[in-house]
Formats: sequence, structure tokens, C-alpha cells
Amino acid sequence: MTVGHPLEAFTTIFGWMQFQNLWDILVFSGIAFIPFLIIVIRAFVDNYTGQEAKAGSRKSVHMMEVEIVKALSVVVLAAQPIWPLTLSELEFENTCGQVPDISSIEDTTYSTTFDLSNASVPVWWYGTMAISKGITGAAIAGIGCPEEMVRTRLTIDEQRISDPEVAQNVQRFTNECFIPARSRFQRERPDVDSLLATHGTDDPEFIGSRVYLQTDGFYDRYRAGSPVHGFDYNPARDDPDYNEGAEPPYGRPSCEDWWSGNGGPGLRQQILDEMETSTFEGIRDRVSGFFGTSDEEIEDRMIRRMVDQAAVNAPIATSELINTDSGGGVFATIAAGIGLGAQEMFSHGPMMLTIREAAPIVQSFLLMGIYMLLPILLVLSLYSWGPVFIATASILTITFWTYLWAISRWLEDNMMAALYPSTGSYMASSFGSLLSADGGTKASILSMAIGFLHIGLPVLFSMIVGWAGYKVADSVAAGDKTTGSMANAGPAAASAAGSAAGRFASRGKK
Repeated sequence: MTVGHPLEAFTTIFGWMQFQNLWDILVFSGIAFIPFLIIVIRAFVDNYTGQEAKAGSRKSVHMMEVEIVKALSVVVLAAQPIWPLTLSELEFENTCGQVPDISSIEDTTYSTTFDLSNASVPVWWYGTMAISKGITGAAIAGIGCPEEMVRTRLTIDEQRISDPEVAQNVQRFTNECFIPARSRFQRERPDVDSLLATHGTDDPEFIGSRVYLQTDGFYDRYRAGSPVHGFDYNPARDDPDYNEGAEPPYGRPSCEDWWSGNGGPGLRQQILDEMETSTFEGIRDRVSGFFGTSDEEIEDRMIRRMVDQAAVNAPIATSELINTDSGGGVFATIAAGIGLGAQEMFSHGPMMLTIREAAPIVQSFLLMGIYMLLPILLVLSLYSWGPVFIATASILTITFWTYLWAISRWLEDNMMAALYPSTGSYMASSFGSLLSADGGTKASILSMAIGFLHIGLPVLFSMIVGWAGYKVADSVAAGDKTTGSMANAGPAAASAAGSAAGRFASRGKK
């Protein structure tokens, strides 16, 4: 039997352990037998108050027999734990990678945290779980695995420059190389149409611009304003800047060498090294599969994203960009931190990630709650099949949510491919950011669509199932009412016929 989330395996076992615990309490306290007493009393009272004593006694016995048999069938099939359920029987098939870095239940910390033993499940509910899991798994298999463009994009948004030294070097390179080169480019407007056609019209807005690296008079012209750690002192290049005997231990490389790493640690590679190797390689392989983009272009786009994030977070990460000598600077820092925190919290990426990750966890808790509270439901319903069918429909419905979420993932990935058809647009500013080219419009559209898919579809499906159940119950009640009317019509007709026969007999005697 498969589960939709690793946590569900443990909540399922725990739920049925509590079912068995509550059922044992009800049996040992005698509460579990009270419904049978109520059935007997109600059978006699309902029939004796509506008919003659002789007819009422016969009907009450028959009614009592039927109700007791129905109640016993509920107890045997839906109340008494019989079928053993072990943790090893529950499998998590992470075929589409919906839970990253997890291949089985044993790969999670749940296996060491939850101290669970085996549980026993009534036959009816074991069959309900098996059928619901089988139908859901077959339906998901018919969809196929999405390309996980959304999860890849969220992983890209999470990348940050965490090393203060690298962040400082990025800031220095921006001030000492990028800003002068960009100003020169805007002033002179050189003919670089071929480079712009290859690397994009937004290439000059990137600190690692190919235009500035491959065009004379830009990064080959400008140098670092002060020595850069790791670059050797070069007398031929650096001597005019220093007096004899006062040479520094490190030199001032050109911006081209500083970025590319010719003669020292390149800033480009330092930024790439801020990501874990496995994470970076996974992003590079997936994005290359999406768009067929070269590794070099993907790396440049990743660097641009990380540098953009470093620039956005700079007011709360460093004190160099905000004057903190006055009270206004302090308040500006606080305001910037609050604003950026709010943007990070309510932007599309974190919200969507929260919905996607929390949904199966909530589903696991809901199913656990149903399993553990079933004994109370059965006793209060006097072991009636009606509530059993309602609980069965509830389990089937909540389990089927997994299929609806698979539909959501498939649709959101295809919407992502439609809204962001190129590497440049896909790896641009984070979701919902005002720094993006469209001011966050596409992200807002995708946010509303995903919110409806992940939340609206399960709610809509549950409402449909609930409406169908209400109609079925209404039809059953109407059938019972009709049957009761027909049953009462028989004795009434017989009584009327007897009275008529008596009247005819009296007239004959006269």
C-alpha cells in the first residue's frame, strides 16, 4: 500500500493505534454495548406505541433481529481491529520527485522520531484504504511526471551569496569596474549588435557582461581601485602606483582578469562556488533540458540572479549602502528590512512553496484524525451503516486530493513554460518582484492560478462529493418513507375490507 507523503505512513499507523486504543476503552467500559440495548428498547417502544400488542410484539421482534444483525455486521467489519498493518507495508513512491532528496520512508527523520509499533485495522477500513490508494495511484500514473520547472525556479530563488568576503568583492567589482564600464557604454554606444544578439539586449546590465569582457576599452581598460586578495603584485602593471619599497602583497588586476580569474581567484567562480555542487549541477542540468541552453549561459544567468539577490538584501546585510551615522539611517535600515521581509514572505515563490509542501502534511493529519475518531462515530451512530458510508466517502475524497495536486503540478509547470518561454525570462528576477520586466504581472497571474489549483480543486471536489452524498441520502430516505407508507397501507386495507364484510353480513341477516 502506497502513501502520498512520508509523514502519512507514520500518521496512518498512529491513527489506527489510537483507533484500537479508543475501541478497547469503549469495550472494557461497556459503552460499546449500549447501542445494542438502545436498539432493543427502541424496537419495542416504536412498535408497541403504534399497533396492537400482538401485532406489535411480532413486528418488534423482527425489527430487533434486523437491527441487531446490521449492528453486528458493522462491529465485525468496521469496528473490530482484525487486519494487521505494519510500517513496512506502507511504501512511499517518490517517482516524480515531489519530495526532494527522499527515496523511501527510511530516508526521513520521521523513522527515528516516531516510536510506533504495529497496528490492527478493521477489514472494512483496510479495504477502503487499499481501494482509495490504488485508484489515486493509477490516476497519477496516467498523468506522467512534470518537468518540475516551478521547483527548479524556487530553488534558484533560494540561492544567496552567504560569504561576506565574496559579497564585499561583488560590491567592489560593481563600484570599481561595472559602473565605470556601463557609464562608458551608455556614453559611447559602441557597435556591439552581434554580441547583443547572442547574449541578449540586457547583457550590458550584468556585471559579468560579455560586451564589457569582449569589447576593447571596457573591462580590459579599468582596474581594481585597491589590491585584491589572491592576485600577485605585478611590477610592470602596478609599479607606477606605489613607491619603491612600499609595494603591497597583492596587486590590482584589470577588471577582465579579476572577473575571469587570470592570475588569481576569479570573482565569477567565487560566486558559483557559493552554491552547493549538487544543487548547482541539478539546476544547470534541468534548465539545460528545459531550453537547450549552454552551460556557460546558464551559469551567467545564475550569477546574475545571485548578484541581484545580494543587491536587494544589501541594506540589511551591510552598512556600506546606508548611512547609519544618523537616526534616519537606522530607521531606513529597519524600514528596508521590514519591506524586504514582507516582500519575501508574500511574494509568489515562498507562498507557492508553502502551499505545495504543507498540503500533503495537512492531508496526512486529516486522515489520521478520521481513523482515530471512528470508534466514537460508530458508537454514537448505534452501529449504523450510514455513518460508515459517510466516513468511507470522506477517506476516499481526502485521499484523492493527491491526484488533484498532481494535476496542479502538471498544469503549473506548463503555465510556467508558457509564461517564461526562454532562459532569460525564466531566470530573471524572482517571482512577484517589481524588478522583473513585467513588474510582477505574470507572477501575480500564476500565483492566483496556483492558489486556485492547490486549494480550490480539493475544495470543489469535496463539495461535489458532499452534494452527491446528500442526494443519495435524500433518495434513500424517500424510499424508506415510501416503503413505510406501503407497509402501513396493507393493515389499513385489510381492516377496511374486514369492516365492509361485517356490514354486508349484518345486512344479510336482516
